[in-house]
Amino acid sequence: MFFPTAEVRNEERAKYIEKQKQRQELQRQQEEREAAARKAAEKTPHEKALDKLKEAKELLNSIQIGSPMNEGYITAALKQICDILDFCLTEIKPEISSEK
Repeated sequence: MFFPTAEVRNEERAKYIEKQKQRQELQRQQEEREAAARKAAEKTPHEKALDKLKEAKELLNSIQIGSPMNEGYITAALKQICDILDFCLTEIKPEISSEK
């Protein structure tokens, strides 16, 4: 019967530790790639504001005289417009501060 020597066990342990480090590094790289992909897919605040503006226009265009749904459309459109104005004000604010 063969019993591995301490030297053989240490070599195996070193190989195992090295493989673990490689796995951890590959995992870290994969997470970085996923995070970069998520960030690339994210819309900029300007794009988000343009989307809200488009939604507001669609809501305003869907308002019809005498329709019982007008109140809901008007409320939703006003909320979208407020979100757009909020975005515009927060984007312009740094420029106003630098001009003073």
